[in-house]
Amino acid sequence: MLKLVGIIVAAMPVILFLRAMFMGSKRRSQAVSNFKKQVDYAVWAILFMIGCGVVFSIGKLIYDMHLFALRP
Repeated sequence: MLKLVGIIVAAMPVILFLRAMFMGSKRRSQAVSNFKKQVDYAVWAILFMIGCGVVFSIGKLIYDMHLFALRP
């Protein structure tokens, strides 16, 4: 289920860009600007998710090491 959501989120900027490109020639610069903004949002979202995974992994590692140290 999460893979499907990830694919949809990744495809959304492309779909929006293509829709904006074929709507009219006056809006091309605005479409490119919107596409770049969407790509920036996607990159920041991916970096945030990676950061959350790193923080979780480090926290789990510290927690497991703490439990291991308490065993006699």
